[in-house]
Amino acid sequence: MILAVLLSVVVSGLIVGGLGRLLVPGHSRMGIGATILIGFAGSVVGNIVGAILGVGPIIDFVLAVGAAAVIVAGTHGHRHFRQRRLPPGSGGSLGA
Repeated sequence: MILAVLLSVVVSGLIVGGLGRLLVPGHSRMGIGATILIGFAGSVVGNIVGAILGVGPIIDFVLAVGAAAVIVAGTHGHRHFRQRRLPPGSGGSLGA
């Protein structure tokens, strides 16, 4: 029984974490263990928010994947957003 629950948590964490990683642009160097942990954390957050809002299981799943994507972006995707700067001298101001 405990093994079945543990296997269920690992598989669902892998699915939710993998889908969350797909939503974040760029390459993130994280292993399968980190993906499972982020998927598990996203599932917990998504289910809490879903319970507060009183939505069904499909919306719970969507919220879990979205929460996992936010966690991936916050922990591993931040360097990809910093690299999108304009080169010097390209006139990057809006008023020009």
